[in-house]
Amino acid sequence: MEVRIDEKGKFFTPRITKDAVTAFVRTPAKVIIGSVYVRPGNRLTDELNSDPSAFLPITDAHVYRADDESFLLHASFLLTAYREILLIGEFDALATIRDVPWHDQGAEPAPLIRDDEDLGVHVNERGKYFTVRTPKNAVLCAVRGGDLAVLGYLYIRPERRLKDELNDEQVRYLPVTDARVFRVSDNTLLYHASFLLIGRQAIDLVAPIDSVVSASDVPWLPIPSKGGAT
Repeated sequence: MEVRIDEKGKFFTPRITKDAVTAFVRTPAKVIIGSVYVRPGNRLTDELNSDPSAFLPITDAHVYRADDESFLLHASFLLTAYREILLIGEFDALATIRDVPWHDQGAEPAPLIRDDEDLGVHVNERGKYFTVRTPKNAVLCAVRGGDLAVLGYLYIRPERRLKDELNDEQVRYLPVTDARVFRVSDNTLLYHASFLLIGRQAIDLVAPIDSVVSASDVPWLPIPSKGGAT
C-alpha cells in the first residue's frame, strides 16, 4: 500500500474517492439537506448499512427545524448521529407536493469518478451507479415511528419473511419505494419519495396493508374504515 509521510512524521494512506449525493435527512427535530458520500459502485443503502461509524458526515448542510421547517443554519461540514436519523434518501427522489424552504437545494454534485474508469457497474444518464441486485418481493406496508407514518413498499429477499428482514442486525436502514410520509398527529402528507431509507432503530410498528383487517380512517392505512378494530 502506498503511504505518504509528512514533515512531522505522520503517516497517511490514500483515501477512496467517493461520489457526492445530495441527500434528504430527517431526524426527530431537524431536516438536513446536504451532500453525503458513496463509494463508486455502491448504493446509498449499501454505504449506510456497512458504515460502522456512529456519525454520518454531511457537507454543504442546510439545517431546518422539523416542526415549522424554519431555517436554522448552513454549515460546510457537520456530523449527524446515525441513531437520530429516522429517514434518509436522495434529494431528487422527493416529489414536489407542497412548498418547502429547501426546494432550491436540489442541484446534485457531479460524480467524482472519471468516465474512463471501468468498475463493472451500470451508469444511468444522470451519472448514478448501480449494480445488479437479487430480486426481492415488494410488500406494501404502513411503518410507524414516533409521530411519523410511512406508507410504501418494503422488500423481502427470497426465502425470507418480513420478520427476518426487520430482525437482521446487519441492516441499519430499510429501503422503501413509493414512500409517502405522514405526520400522524394531523395526518398531513409531508413528503413523497420514489425511494427512501427508514432507520430500523426508529421503527415501533410495521403492518403489511394486506394483513390489516380494519382501521380508523387515516391516509397511511388505505383500507375501508370499519369503525375500529374487530
